Amino acid sequence: MARVNFSLQENWRLVVLIAFFFISAVALGWRLFHIQVLTSDRRVQYGVEQRMYESITEGERGRILDRNGAQLAMSFPQPIIHADPKVVGELAIEYAQILEPIINRKSKYILAELTRESRFSYLQREATLQMQASVEDLNLVGVYIDEEPRRHYLSGSYFARGTIGQAGVDNQGVSGIELQYDEYLAGEPGREMVERNQFGGTIPNGRIQIEPATQGADIYLTLDRALQAQVELELSTAIETMSAKGGVVIISKPATGEILSMASMVTTEDGEIVTTSDNRAATWVYEPGSVMKSMTFAAVVNEGLAHPNTVRAIDDSIELFDEEECVGVKYDCTFTELGLTYGTQEMTLEEILVNSSNTGTITWALDLGKERLHRYLVDFGFNQKTDLDFPYEASGVLKSLENWSGVEIATTGMGQGIDVTPIQMLSAYNALANGGVYVSPQIISSIAHSSGEKEYVATSPSRRVIGEQAAREMTQMLAAVVSRGTARKAGVPGYAIAAKTGTARKVQANGTYEDEEGFYRYASTVVGYFPASAPELSMIVIIDEPTDNFYASETAAPLFGDLASWALRHYKISPSSDLVYSVSTQGETSNLTVDESGSEGAQ
Repeated sequence: MARVNFSLQENWRLVVLIAFFFISAVALGWRLFHIQVLTSDRRVQYGVEQRMYESITEGERGRILDRNGAQLAMSFPQPIIHADPKVVGELAIEYAQILEPIINRKSKYILAELTRESRFSYLQREATLQMQASVEDLNLVGVYIDEEPRRHYLSGSYFARGTIGQAGVDNQGVSGIELQYDEYLAGEPGREMVERNQFGGTIPNGRIQIEPATQGADIYLTLDRALQAQVELELSTAIETMSAKGGVVIISKPATGEILSMASMVTTEDGEIVTTSDNRAATWVYEPGSVMKSMTFAAVVNEGLAHPNTVRAIDDSIELFDEEECVGVKYDCTFTELGLTYGTQEMTLEEILVNSSNTGTITWALDLGKERLHRYLVDFGFNQKTDLDFPYEASGVLKSLENWSGVEIATTGMGQGIDVTPIQMLSAYNALANGGVYVSPQIISSIAHSSGEKEYVATSPSRRVIGEQAAREMTQMLAAVVSRGTARKAGVPGYAIAAKTGTARKVQANGTYEDEEGFYRYASTVVGYFPASAPELSMIVIIDEPTDNFYASETAAPLFGDLASWALRHYKISPSSDLVYSVSTQGETSNLTVDESGSEGAQ
């Protein structure tokens, strides 16, 4: 009986055991079926995600070219090293130590990138080819090599730096034309699927384009690369020779406003002379000094108050107000010829300009009156941007008419108490060269889109400032300034050059012309155009704070003459001989010598 009971118990246990194994087998079978069949799509997708990824492809940035098609800026592909922190996982510490000597970054920074909560992290942008090869040899899972466009400046990163500008590491413009026309230059990004091998490398033919990237537009400048190079060479030499703080040179075609060269250079604290990222030709405001006298005389002539041969008695000093009325005014009330005493002298209008007489200029400016003088200065483009379409262009400063007194008439008429930019001053002289018509400056010639369409940049409408006759008479007088006046060293043998000098004291941080040590600092300017009778080129040269000899006749004028000579040869411009000088310029004037500084007589 006991034997039977034992058999039944054993059978029961066997049944339970068999049932357990049966249930386990069913469960395992179901699990395998679920994994292999029901979830196969998901697993396949997970595997694909590990070896396939979507990549954003940068649109190639458009080129910047000069007027002759010479490439100044373009983009080339450059390797980048990046990682997928999720794939790298627990290998991050080991990878950081391995990559440290290769990409020249401390391991702690690499580790920070490898442990980010993201699927993408830069390890090294702008990687070298050696870095690329070394990383590829390692075959690190989750570390990848790709390419992104990088900006290169074919004439050097400092060439025309203030004008061309620069693009940052993200291939976006940060200054100059690169910034101003970024929306044109920047391409549209595209998308592609990339297949990788087990080591993270891209499989040959493993890129599938989803959406193509679009190339940015090419920008054609009005600049001439050859002329720009010569200007920068000679300007840097002049700055070094004169131990100056810096300098600006602009050369243009007055008839169209096209800028052929625009250079801005400074001396660093280390004594190195470099082109500035800030284009001071358009952003720097300064008191121009006696180069402004040409605008005053243009107004006088155009209003019919005088002509080049008009004679007038000019005193060696002018007192505008009594001292009580001048209390607190930046300028003295008495204006003299630099301390020269010659009493009263008969001088033609032309002689006043040739000798850069301060009292002579003031005499005529007072006859002109503040309303007319202010209106002409505005018409010549001062106190407003030039429509150059350049980032951070300054407007300059011209006092409002209601704040003018006799002192403002005197100082403004000879270039003090008014702030201008170099491009404003050159554009004003271009109006004289153009027979009295103002034309806005232009730096962009055309925009060539990737579609093949070419867009020509429209300039601002021109406007007449003075009449043709007045412009011709101003050209006669300015040519005399070069032939026998303060701008002799700006001349070119065989050519009639029309130009004016100006040496102006610079306002210091304390609001006066004297610094804390009682010294003056100067900006020396020459501006003009050539050949005088049929102008094809115009130029402004500014030497900022030259030491020793600060007069423009000795600093800016020689550089003006050298660059004018080079440009005339470069463009194969023949001399013009049809310029007719006024009678008064045929013989020498008195031996009176008056400096070209507008500020000297105002002290």
